Amino acid sequence: MLFQKSRPLSLQISTCYNDFGADSNNKLLGGTILFSKRIQGVLVLLLAITFMLAACSGNNGNNNSSTGNSAGEKTTDPVTIRFAWWGSDARHQATLEAINKYKELNLNVKIESEYMGFDGYSKKLATQFAGNSAPDLFQYVNAFNDQLGDFLLDLKTTELDTSTFPESALRDFATYKDKLIFIPTGQNAFGSIYNEAFFDKYGIPKDTVWTWENLIEVGRKVHEQDSKAYLLSADIDTIEKVILIPYITQQTGKIWINDDYTPNFTEQELEGAYNYLMQLYDNGVLEPFGDSTAFVGKMDQNPKWVKGEIGMLFDYADSYDKYVQSVTDGKISIGPFPQHPDAKQSSNPLSAGLGFAINANTKAKGETAKFLDWLVNDPEAAIILNTQRGIPASSVALKALSESGKLQPEIKKAIEYASTKESLPLTVLSDNANLRVAHEDSIQKVIYKKLSTKEGAIEALTSIKEKLEELKEAVQ
Repeated sequence: MLFQKSRPLSLQISTCYNDFGADSNNKLLGGTILFSKRIQGVLVLLLAITFMLAACSGNNGNNNSSTGNSAGEKTTDPVTIRFAWWGSDARHQATLEAINKYKELNLNVKIESEYMGFDGYSKKLATQFAGNSAPDLFQYVNAFNDQLGDFLLDLKTTELDTSTFPESALRDFATYKDKLIFIPTGQNAFGSIYNEAFFDKYGIPKDTVWTWENLIEVGRKVHEQDSKAYLLSADIDTIEKVILIPYITQQTGKIWINDDYTPNFTEQELEGAYNYLMQLYDNGVLEPFGDSTAFVGKMDQNPKWVKGEIGMLFDYADSYDKYVQSVTDGKISIGPFPQHPDAKQSSNPLSAGLGFAINANTKAKGETAKFLDWLVNDPEAAIILNTQRGIPASSVALKALSESGKLQPEIKKAIEYASTKESLPLTVLSDNANLRVAHEDSIQKVIYKKLSTKEGAIEALTSIKEKLEELKEAVQ
């Protein structure tokens, strides 16, 4: 039986890649879905019945699909694969183009596409699993592991070629209970995305090695020269995830949250990070929070960035293209992520938490695995998909994209920057969006000076501990 005693059914979703960010009006987005006890009971019962029936079916679970495709074999018989993902319009179009190409090469395969924005994807997936109607293949993040890992196919039982992927990516991100439950689509890391025209205007060397301290020094000079200009802008998610947490963890050399559901930082360390944040605002380094808050997850649409009045933004490397397309003047480049001079780690790990997983209950195991292998390892597929899901993790796909000239040198540079100094991998708990929401509430009170930095640190640590207890209870 895949379900233990009736624990709350929840779905945590990571905010990695350019989908990160929480919708302030929808706590399900980028967070943890915790169903009511009544709904939990219904879902658990449905899932239990589903898997009991699957276990009792013929062929010891190796049941054939309606198209005659054996669970472990590829076939030329007609087969239908349901494929689901979330993303932007650009990701949708690239994925649909890849699907059409694959169908041209495999005339027996029909692929039913189910795509949407990030909002609601996780809830839909949970409902589909509860009703035994989940897709054969779907986009996945490793923060789903605790809740959905038991229902995913072990890819080691397929003919998928994993030799092209870094062992560390498969080990640290894609393995759950000794099973390879998804395949990473790409690698990603944060970079300092900057406007060269802005740097030229204010005399900022393009090869500046950024530290947290020289951000204040340079940013203050920029704002003194032009009160409309700011070196940086950041939404609340970026402030929490990309400024405050790295500011602390670079000093401590530790992960943010321990695997035993305890915080790995002190009240004093949090207060110090809040003091630093307020220096960024007080010195005119960061655009006022009230002006930037309207652009959560879409800073490329900030009018000040578009007009060249903001010099630099922190974001994932694969977001580079949208920033290039949004500015009216100036070449956009990527520089290294800020670090303390004596940092114990970069706190900017290469992330490979986004990928594709196969439903363990698929009736088209062989053909679905074959399609997945083509998506992640075929040179033509790599060129079509480009960097819509990160810089290809497959060495074959990366080589093809590089040789095609479609891989932006700046994006590749960001990955190289992130590789120069070691960092602990981003754990699922450290990236939990419920914790982020709790933390961000206190951060905003500090920014608006409703709480002192000390009071904010006390409140935030208390809230985070309470949320950790809730999460711990939810998985027991």
